[in-house]
Amino acid sequence: MKKLLCISFGLLVATMGVRAAALFADNFNGYANGDLAGQGPWVQNGASALTPAQVLNGRVTLGSSGQDLNAPLSSPFSLVDGTSFFIGATINLSAANATGDYFLHWSPAASSTIFISRVEARSSGTGFQLGYVETSGTGASLTWGTQVLNFGQDYRMVLAYNVVAGAVDDTANLYVDPTDNLVEGNNTAYLSDTWNSVTAETTTMGAINLRQGTLANAPTLSIDNLGVATTFAEVAAVPEPSSVSLLGGFGLLAWQMIRRRK
Repeated sequence: MKKLLCISFGLLVATMGVRAAALFADNFNGYANGDLAGQGPWVQNGASALTPAQVLNGRVTLGSSGQDLNAPLSSPFSLVDGTSFFIGATINLSAANATGDYFLHWSPAASSTIFISRVEARSSGTGFQLGYVETSGTGASLTWGTQVLNFGQDYRMVLAYNVVAGAVDDTANLYVDPTDNLVEGNNTAYLSDTWNSVTAETTTMGAINLRQGTLANAPTLSIDNLGVATTFAEVAAVPEPSSVSLLGGFGLLAWQMIRRRK
């Protein structure tokens, strides 16, 4: 009996540890179909509510122009030298434009107009490419990946942001469908970027943002299973059933074993 309790307690601690690194997570399940703004933590950016972002069957759909939104983190994350954080999302593009525009970024606070780690998409032949620009500040340059991705296909995208000691030298790697969901270094980055804006980095991540850009440039897509964490493994894979559900399964198994011992 004592051995069984020890095993159960160990499973509890291990399961809690798996989720401990999460800074933000939203799979959009349980939301009503319709406007995303006002559901969960999501609030509108600015005054424009034209063409609201939509929830459709557990995914968020973003059009090529319209309302932008942000979701504040429950606790702002301090960007200390030597630390990293990771943003994961499942994306599916149905259209893109040749110039390209960004659809996902983060900001120091929910009310901030500083847009950092802007993930972009542009059309390329019969598919699209993803791009990255580090900030909305002065001098930032856009980096595009070379691999052409397919419209109408789900991709697991993971952005790794690395805080480097010193000014204007933070780095980022963007991964698409990583093959190793545990160790970042075992994957080949879709693209890599070093901060090159003359505008300095911020010291805090406070919100994750969704953007519907300009009609002539922006992509049309859906987003699901959006997460922010301090470990690559936490966001690299499409989330399985929650740890709470897994813990419940462990508890049921333990209860059945106790009954059998009786």
